[in-house]
Amino acid sequence: MKNTANFTVRIPASLHEKAKEVSKKENKSLNEVIKELIKEWVKKEEEKLLFKAFSAASETDVEYALDVQKEVILSDEKPEKI
Repeated sequence: MKNTANFTVRIPASLHEKAKEVSKKENKSLNEVIKELIKEWVKKEEEKLLFKAFSAASETDVEYALDVQKEVILSDEKPEKI
């Protein structure tokens, strides 16, 4: 797979076993489950930052902020390169 990165995460053995059990029940690899969780977490963090930026914007910045928000939303809809 192109454009991937590997990293090591240290977790308790009991958590690792539970995670393997859950991923197996969901018919997914542990790698796939972790990738989905990280993707969800990153999206939530980006949404928090966006909300914070909008909250700090003055009324004159609202039009610009809406344009930026549209750009972010549309970028999520673009298909991923394989």
